[in-house]
Amino acid sequence: MEGGDRNWRRIAGRIPEASEAEVARIVRAFRGEIALTPPRSSKWGSYRWRPDLGAKIFLNRDLQPEAMLITLLHELAHAQVKAWDGLGCAPHGAEWQRRYRELIAPFLAVPGVFSPAVARALQRQLHKPKASCGAAPDLLRALRADADALRVEQLPEGTWFRLANRMEFRKGPKRRTRFACIERKTGRTFAVHPLAEAVRLDA
Repeated sequence: MEGGDRNWRRIAGRIPEASEAEVARIVRAFRGEIALTPPRSSKWGSYRWRPDLGAKIFLNRDLQPEAMLITLLHELAHAQVKAWDGLGCAPHGAEWQRRYRELIAPFLAVPGVFSPAVARALQRQLHKPKASCGAAPDLLRALRADADALRVEQLPEGTWFRLANRMEFRKGPKRRTRFACIERKTGRTFAVHPLAEAVRLDA
C-alpha cells in the first residue's frame, strides 16, 4: 500500500475536493505508479505498461482540477483494460469505453465535483466516451471556460483577495498543497486551494 499512498500524495489537492475521498480509494488500489510531468502540448496524460516495469500513468502537472480528474480516470481506465480485459483490446475501443464510463459516472452524481457545463458535456458523451478531450469540443470549451481566471497561487503573499463564495482573505504561506489564508471578517485561518479562482482586492 506504500505505493498507493505515494500516488495519492501526488494527486491530493489537484482534483475537485468533492471527489477526493473516492479518488483516494481508487488511486490507492492502483498497482502501478502515477507521475506528474511538465506540461505537454500534445496530450494531458498517458498510460504505459512494460513487462519489466509494470503500469505507469503520466499526468500534466498544470491541469486544472476538473481536467486533472477526467484525465486521471481516462488513464486509469487504460490500466483496468490491461489488467482485467487483457491484450488485443483497441486503445479506445469498447472495453476502454466501458471501464472509463464505470469510473467517471459516479462522480457525475456527486454535487460539486464538476461545474454544470463540464457535467453536461460529460453526460452527452457518456454513452460513447471520446478518446481525448480534444475530440469533444463542447467538453474542451467547458474545461477552458475559466482558463484565464486569476488563481490564488498567482497572487503574491500578503495580497487580499475574494473567492467565488464572497469570502475575503489575505494570502499566507503555502502549507503542503494549500495556502494558509486569513479570513477578513473572523481572522480565522483557512486552507485555500492554489487553483481557486480569485479577485484581487485593494487592502
